[in-house]
Amino acid sequence: MVTFLSALIIGFFLANFFIKQYKNNTGIKVALNNEELYFIQYGVFSSKESMEENTLELQNYVYNIEDDLYYVYVGITKDSSIADKIVDYYKKLNYETIIKEFNIQNKEYLTLLDNYDKVLKDTNDDTVIASILNQALMKYEEVVINGS
Repeated sequence: MVTFLSALIIGFFLANFFIKQYKNNTGIKVALNNEELYFIQYGVFSSKESMEENTLELQNYVYNIEDDLYYVYVGITKDSSIADKIVDYYKKLNYETIIKEFNIQNKEYLTLLDNYDKVLKDTNDDTVIASILNQALMKYEEVVINGS
């Protein structure tokens, strides 16, 4: 009888322990690697030639073709306040830009972008901003677009 009661009590506590563990585990969050990013759009062009002609003065950019239009982006960030800072940076250079939001799933690039955002958040130096934007765009092209 004592053995039975001991087994029952131990079983009860183990069951509670495992149930609590299960309740605390929310499962695999698929969205962990899928984050919303802010892309700074420079323009939309009807042909590759038009895009190339209108981006000659830009240090670096990435583009996306959608519905036969060429969308040009000159900055990428995770932080909306940094996106505003990038827009202001380009405004000082007399470029009109807008902010677009897209989801990206590339974990490697998201990690790199965290580092770029830290630097962008802490600086007001236009040379540093230009350098970080250039690096972020080159890495986006390398890691996300080309899949290297």
